[in-house]
Amino acid sequence: MRPHATVPEVPHRLTARPPVPLAAVAAVAVALLAAGCAQQPPRTIVKEVRVEVPVQVPVVAPTDNAARIVLNANDRLRQLSPLELGQEVAPRDDATLPPGNAVQLALALMFSHNNGETFRAQTLLDQVLRDARPEANEWRPIAQFLADRVAEQRRMEGELEKTKQVRDDLQRRLDEANRKLEALKAIERSLGGPRSALDKP
Repeated sequence: MRPHATVPEVPHRLTARPPVPLAAVAAVAVALLAAGCAQQPPRTIVKEVRVEVPVQVPVVAPTDNAARIVLNANDRLRQLSPLELGQEVAPRDDATLPPGNAVQLALALMFSHNNGETFRAQTLLDQVLRDARPEANEWRPIAQFLADRVAEQRRMEGELEKTKQVRDDLQRRLDEANRKLEALKAIERSLGGPRSALDKP
């Protein structure tokens, strides 16, 4: 028999892997980075923007403020009872009143129907119209408006007074004529004369 031939063992060689090109590594990194960015939701960027908006503050003229005060006083005076209105126009030192108080008192006097109240109101308004102080400037237009109304009210009161006088005079003459007629009837009856047309029904 032929002896078995022995095959000499050849030691294994470590096979070295070829180096990875740098461009390939960079491409993989970019791909991974792109994949990671694609998974994140887009960020919302909030920017604070300041815009200056001009605000116009309404300017109230002093004369408008005076008119508003008088209108409010007019509404209040309309709701007062005669007793309360009498207390509102109670006598005081009118000459020392500030322009605003003088105008409001004159308005209250216009609501009162007592004798002489319109004359007192006219005096107060004339006082404001002649006032040379700066605080009277805002009250002068409304004082002039009320003064015109007071003048018209006084004129109407004068016409009413004349009408009343004429009516009273006619009533007095009628009463005097009736008295004379009754006296004539009495004289005729005392004389016993025939009935006159004055006695007939």
